[in-house]
Amino acid sequence: MTRDQRRITFAVCVIAGLSLLVVAGLTFLVTPMSEDLGLSNSEVENILDIPSVSALLVIFIAGQAGDRLGHRRTLIISGAGFTLGSLILAMSSGPVAIEVGLAMCGSTAVALQILAIGLLQQTVPEGKARVSAFTSYGMVFPLGFLVIPVATGGMLEIANWRLIPIIWAIAGVLVGAVAFLLVRRGEPNRPMGEWLTPLLAGITLTAAANSLAEASHKRPESTIIVVGILVSITAAVGCALTMRHSTRSSFTLDPLKSGLLRNLLVGVGIVSLVGMLTYVTIALEYLYDLTPLRAAILLVPAQFGAVVGAKFLAAWAMHRWGVSLAARRLVIAIAITMLPLLAMQSSTPAWYLISSAAIFSCMGMAALTVLNAEVMGHAPHGSTGAVSSFRAAASSIGGALGVAVLGTAIISAVSVDDGVGSVSPAQLDQLAAGLRLDAVLVCVIATIGWVVLTRAKRRYKEVAPT
Repeated sequence: MTRDQRRITFAVCVIAGLSLLVVAGLTFLVTPMSEDLGLSNSEVENILDIPSVSALLVIFIAGQAGDRLGHRRTLIISGAGFTLGSLILAMSSGPVAIEVGLAMCGSTAVALQILAIGLLQQTVPEGKARVSAFTSYGMVFPLGFLVIPVATGGMLEIANWRLIPIIWAIAGVLVGAVAFLLVRRGEPNRPMGEWLTPLLAGITLTAAANSLAEASHKRPESTIIVVGILVSITAAVGCALTMRHSTRSSFTLDPLKSGLLRNLLVGVGIVSLVGMLTYVTIALEYLYDLTPLRAAILLVPAQFGAVVGAKFLAAWAMHRWGVSLAARRLVIAIAITMLPLLAMQSSTPAWYLISSAAIFSCMGMAALTVLNAEVMGHAPHGSTGAVSSFRAAASSIGGALGVAVLGTAIISAVSVDDGVGSVSPAQLDQLAAGLRLDAVLVCVIATIGWVVLTRAKRRYKEVAPT
């Protein structure tokens, strides 16, 4: 790496790491916050959903803003929004202020991540330095989920919950300072254009993703799913009509004209779909009667495995096989590493589940890191932000499908109101059976992903100029 590339890679990793504070720490924050303010169960559910919903709404706005206004300026603005949202949350006295604060934090956090990876592609477009840069970026996410939940849970044992959003506010200031001091000036500055089409595209994505997630525990004909589908279709039609009749549309599907890029985004969605750590966390809590904090501590080996996969396994695979072949081989490796879960029983020791999670987390994060690098490597010049948005959208849709496909068997097994201790032996057996079923589903889905990527690469070679 050159000195400039090292500087930008460091800045991007710091910014991405700080953006994870909300999503990785909110689960621990919401309990003392709801007890202090007397929030109802429905209000708590809304609060937990707000960051992800607001993040999906701005996915395409963030990418377009980065390409048009410049990554440096947009990073500084997003950092300021993150700080403001955190301060609103810290001073909140009721659910409305909490929702506003978390909405600002969630939307600006995903904007920071989209901008960061777009800037990384612009700065390190090729060569061995690119492998190092993208594996460092990939390592940030499991490292954040390794440190932040445990640190947040630990601080809440000794301090008032309002200290946590104050720390988030300081992190937003730090994001702005890092962007101001380390990110170079001189990026193209084009007019943003209208904001309606990227907002409508975000509404389309949000409604579709929420409907998919709700399918895990609601009937397909339920009102919330039907309304979500109708909103998604309406927003998509509105976006298409606006793009067709407006000469100033700031949202475009041009990056998706590449068939290879479309299939790579499918690969990103599939790898995001088969992520199992959420369900392993649930299994740890119920099978072994653990608190969320203790379950998070026991997941440290799995998160550490993901760090190793993102930084070292992904780098080794890309150097040895090249980015494209490494992506395909790591995707099929995910299927293989799920096989140990086929032996899960309700009486299986915790170390077995933890060890299995560490192995498949390593493979999964390695595959996602390599696919992210390959997706961004096909971004047209001047459209890294737009491609980063589509990458984030594919990951979000994959995650929502994962809840619907993999979450049903796990969530239905332990959907009780009286806590972990009230789960019966029959439910524990059902939970173990759910893990075994999910292992089979992941094997099948990952294999399908390998087939999609392999066929796409072959077609690309056939049409590529010689």
